[in-house]
Amino acid sequence: MNFFQSQDDARRKTRSLILMFMLAVIAIVAAVNLVITALIINVGDEAGAATLPDFNWIMNNLPLVASISLATIGFISLSSLYKIASLSSGGGKVARSLGGTLITAESKDPLRRRLYNVVEEMAIASGIPMPEVYVLEQESAINAFAAGFTTGDAAVTVTRGTLETLTRDELQGIIGHEFSHILNGDMRLNTRLMGFLFGILVIGLIGRAVLNSARYGSIRSDNSRRDGAAAIYLAGLGLFLIGYIGVFFGQLIKAAVSRQREFLADASAVQFTRQTQGIAGALKKIAAVQQSSELQTVDIEEVSHMLFATGASFSSLLATHPPLVQRIKALEPNFDESEIDRLAGQMLGQTQNGSEAIEGSSSTAGFAPQHFVVTPAIVTETVGMPDEGHIQLASTLRQSIPENLYRAAHSGTDALPLVLALLLDANEAVRRIQLDLIAEQLGGTTVMAAETLQLEIQKSGPEFRLPLLQIAFPLIKNRPLEQLERIADLVQRLIEVDGVVDTFEFALSRVLKTHLNDAAHPQHRHGNLRLTQSPEAVGVLFSVMAKQGHAEVDAAYQKGMECLGRHEQRIKMLIDTKQWPDYEPPQDWVSATNAALNQLDGLQVLDKQALVSALVLTLSHDGKVSPHEAELLRAICATLHCPLPPFVFDANSI
Repeated sequence: MNFFQSQDDARRKTRSLILMFMLAVIAIVAAVNLVITALIINVGDEAGAATLPDFNWIMNNLPLVASISLATIGFISLSSLYKIASLSSGGGKVARSLGGTLITAESKDPLRRRLYNVVEEMAIASGIPMPEVYVLEQESAINAFAAGFTTGDAAVTVTRGTLETLTRDELQGIIGHEFSHILNGDMRLNTRLMGFLFGILVIGLIGRAVLNSARYGSIRSDNSRRDGAAAIYLAGLGLFLIGYIGVFFGQLIKAAVSRQREFLADASAVQFTRQTQGIAGALKKIAAVQQSSELQTVDIEEVSHMLFATGASFSSLLATHPPLVQRIKALEPNFDESEIDRLAGQMLGQTQNGSEAIEGSSSTAGFAPQHFVVTPAIVTETVGMPDEGHIQLASTLRQSIPENLYRAAHSGTDALPLVLALLLDANEAVRRIQLDLIAEQLGGTTVMAAETLQLEIQKSGPEFRLPLLQIAFPLIKNRPLEQLERIADLVQRLIEVDGVVDTFEFALSRVLKTHLNDAAHPQHRHGNLRLTQSPEAVGVLFSVMAKQGHAEVDAAYQKGMECLGRHEQRIKMLIDTKQWPDYEPPQDWVSATNAALNQLDGLQVLDKQALVSALVLTLSHDGKVSPHEAELLRAICATLHCPLPPFVFDANSI
């Protein structure tokens, strides 16, 4: 399954989740009605025999039953919306609420530094901004999870036991598994599921509060009031039980949503690293130590479906993850279960002290600009699915970034000046105007830092520009919303100073604004728009793409249109009848492309796949794609929320 199919499947899972949630709510509403109406009937009844409402009683009291139903539905819905809204602050908030400690590039601990490096390499290889990284320091189990709604607000969290027990390859396997959840829509689905389940659980919490109140009241009240307290106690008990019946069904929902996605994430982790030993080794170590994935300080009920491995003991019916042995055998069909016992003996008392986690830096050989051949199949297969070549390239890129630039990308004071420095013009007159704009918005200190960093950037190659933006982004996105909006506006003004916007300036500004928007408004959803509903936007985008370095622009444009026609019969019909836009580059290509991309981001997932495939045909019409054209393609894919890894330059493909 590729990225687009996974996204489409996650979207269908979301619809199924909503349907299952609605069925659970209906069951809870019926149970709440039963408890409250029974309480009304039996309070004050001196006969002593409990009476339940029958059909006639319900029909005679429909307004009351309707009021109870609406109040229950409203309460559950508002509770779920409240929880989802609270989670919209980002994956970092989820991690912190569970006791996570933020890990930065400045960490001196070798194990935590290794974790940060692995996550950073995976982010560069995937083409997404660097997620925040957290460690559950109180947890000795082996586990991890990813949280957030979009790649712009994601956070990856691992337990202390994961750091102390796993090798680098095994850690990389787990991080690859979690990145699969980020890239394939599972993270967004899981975060929404947390919100839905909270609405069901809150009924049980109310029941518990009523139980405590009634118990306290019955002790202090005189005999004449104890009968009323007893009735309230019974009502509280009923709500408490209803709440946990809801939790039971919620567990079934989580199991239905999560199990198959775990197999897919395991397989993706293997694709990322091109070796099964890492992810399989982590699963074997969890299986070797009894209860080695169970968390002790975290409310498992809320997050079990998000974890790398089951965080508590559930029956097979309620388990959110497939059995460990089943997952291992999916990766290693010839796996012998007796290996688990041998590994358990080897692991007794073993933990890493960090000395083996110290990593050296590679040589800074640099990268020569080259042309390379791409095809629609190659690109669409790597969208959201980096492979070993991308991971190796990302590792080399990260370790080859000049030290001053790398340090600035991780500095709270220098990250923003660094990003702005990437946009400073080589022409001194233009650069002075840009610096004046920066001074006007952010002050002289930012100007001085940007000038210094721009001199360093001029000495380095263009291949570092997007990775620097990716790894600096976490330190920019946490600013107040008003500041983020001002930064986006400043970026646009900087690239327009000289009246000429080149491909890189557009690509960098577009990627940055997309990430900033995702961080500020993280609940991004793929839309329902079809390509046939957006002919003008499609025409603009392909006209701009055809003009990038092609002599035969009309032929390049038509190549893309033919590809779209093969995807959608109606498009072919419109092209054949001359009702589809012809090649016509816009006068203001920046504004027109921005407007087109804003609209096309609302396409259905599979239509996005067709769009990207066709764009590749247009871009590579002359048989090659330059690094500048590749940057533009990656910027377009980032805007469409189809993250494209960096291209692996291969001299043999020229």
